[in-house]
Amino acid sequence: MRKNPPETMRIPKKIPSSALALLAAGLLIAGCGTDKQESTTLKLETFTSPKGNIGCIADSTMVRCDIAKHSWNVKPDPKCQLDYGNGLAVADKHGYVVCAGDTTMNNGPSVPAGNINLVSPFECQTNEAGDGMHCENVNTGHGFDLSPESYSTF
Repeated sequence: MRKNPPETMRIPKKIPSSALALLAAGLLIAGCGTDKQESTTLKLETFTSPKGNIGCIADSTMVRCDIAKHSWNVKPDPKCQLDYGNGLAVADKHGYVVCAGDTTMNNGPSVPAGNINLVSPFECQTNEAGDGMHCENVNTGHGFDLSPESYSTF
């Protein structure tokens, strides 16, 4: 028994310009060909960095993030009788180093790089490497940056 050859699709030698325009529009709508990926806003009260080294909690009054492993040191606070320097927090005023007897390291979902976690009025975003966190009170402009290599409060 003789098999028929598979059907082939004919490709036109010249693609009409209207088809190219439609293809380009579709790619732009889908986000292809753009340099910056659109971010997604999440609303998580417990969350982690993609690499899992930073765990955070947030509510409408403050956001706090703790870090498991880091290479920087914090000058001890003689007033703190608990663990000092394993996390940062921000409320209405300047970000600050945390004195705490608990941890925000958790099994919450990770915030992928480029996405924003918003628990109003606080926004947190991971860096591109997935090992750092930037959190800010959008009403006051105060916040912190936290990573294994460094931290800052503002």
